[in-house]
Amino acid sequence: MKLQIIESISKHAVTLILVIGILMLTDKGIMPTGMIAMLLLTGGIIGFLFRALLLIVRIAFIFFIVGLLFF
Repeated sequence: MKLQIIESISKHAVTLILVIGILMLTDKGIMPTGMIAMLLLTGGIIGFLFRALLLIVRIAFIFFIVGLLFF
């Protein structure tokens, strides 16, 4: 169980670091197509974006419920 948690956290951390690296390289005008293709093939970016979208939807839903309760 602990190994699965550590594996999950490390996958998220590596994906986040690679995405930040891609953004920094693109900001300098370098397009790292190989790195982007590798992340797309492993599903790292897609999974990360879906988790981020799910988090945003959850937060919006909580704000909606809190707004209904207090107004």
